[in-house]
Amino acid sequence: MTGSSSADTGDEKQGTILSEITIFFTSVRTTIVVLCLLAVASILGTIIPQNVDLDQFRRVASPFYYRLVILLDLHNVYRSWWFILLLLLLTGNLLGCLLQRLPRIPREWRGTAEKGTIRFTLNESKPMNEVRGTLIPVLSKVFGSSPSVEEEHGGAVKLTWVKHRVFLLAFPLIHLAIITILVGGLVGLFYGVRGNIRIQEGETGQEFVRFPSGEVDTLPFSIIVDKFTLRRYPTGQPKEYRSDIRILKDGKEVDKGSILVNQPMTYDGISLYQANYDLIGIKLVRLKLVGTDGKASELVVRPPESARLPGTNYTIRARSVDPGSTTRGPGADLTVSKPGETSRQVDVFRDESQPLQLDGVKITFMGYEPLYATGLQIGYDPGTKVVWLGCALLIAGFCLTLFTNLRSITVRLKHKAEKTLVEVSGRSRRDRAEFRENIEKEVRRSLGKA
Repeated sequence: MTGSSSADTGDEKQGTILSEITIFFTSVRTTIVVLCLLAVASILGTIIPQNVDLDQFRRVASPFYYRLVILLDLHNVYRSWWFILLLLLLTGNLLGCLLQRLPRIPREWRGTAEKGTIRFTLNESKPMNEVRGTLIPVLSKVFGSSPSVEEEHGGAVKLTWVKHRVFLLAFPLIHLAIITILVGGLVGLFYGVRGNIRIQEGETGQEFVRFPSGEVDTLPFSIIVDKFTLRRYPTGQPKEYRSDIRILKDGKEVDKGSILVNQPMTYDGISLYQANYDLIGIKLVRLKLVGTDGKASELVVRPPESARLPGTNYTIRARSVDPGSTTRGPGADLTVSKPGETSRQVDVFRDESQPLQLDGVKITFMGYEPLYATGLQIGYDPGTKVVWLGCALLIAGFCLTLFTNLRSITVRLKHKAEKTLVEVSGRSRRDRAEFRENIEKEVRRSLGKA
């Protein structure tokens, strides 16, 4: 007896635990709590700098705050263990609600759900067949379809009309859509790749640095930056910067295009975003020359190479440029040399009143082309297609919710003391009062009881 009681107690405890777990994962309260926690997490991810250098962060933060950030991954909220746990809880909660609701859908599809918004009874002195023949045309006109007829025990007849059954798919579609979106997000978190690659104009790059680990990885293709263009506002602030690139795979060009801010380029599922740029040198310097005969010409100097000054024995090499920090306008720092003489540094400016002269040749600065390195952000998210599928399901679910309305009517006709008992029940998802009033009016009018 004792052993039996112990076994019963264990089964009861196990049943209670399973029941509590079921209630937790099918409760709306759980959904609300998890959504509130995700909202708080999103706020933290907004106000706390993400993907920062922890060594630098440790120097400016208090020891307690630094330990808290490390423990909770607050510097990487959207990839932290607790944020992923919240997403898994929300996914499990939505899946539990969906599984709990699914068994009811077939009954509602057939119009046999017990819960209804309309229920009234009429006694009719006419024979049941006559009442049946009167009601069917009237209600069929209201619903736009013929009823399903079922013979019940005792000679009773059940007539059922159902309109917009497809509305019942809205609930599972919306829940399935959100689950699909969450799964797509989790796939991106676990298997996605983010990083940064820096390529000098005219050069080729393939290795990039992963975020946030800092590991060096290699792209499955090479990127050639043919040209980097920077446009500025009149104030000097950057207006637009773009990278014109070509993509090579196995030594062959497979794609090309331009990357601008908010206009990425995608190849083989990998997206390239324009992130930043660096001025790393000078591409060329243009100088205006006026010879002893008064004729003007142009000399182009391409660092680090030197160029010979026409009509002289001088060679010129550009060392640096000044974008215009003085009243003399933009200029360049040059190294000039001549056989038998020591090399010397000279400055030339665009607005200089007395141009530099070498062997009678006047030299004035005209302009320069800077050499840039472009910073491209690497983004690979294998969950993107899953998320798009979830979005399509979500739109379909909302369309069904907004543009359809499940309505059903069940009429039972029974013999009762040489009379016909008419039992009417039904339901409507929206406009319930109007639906009830309309059905009751049509039924009474058809039976002559209006």
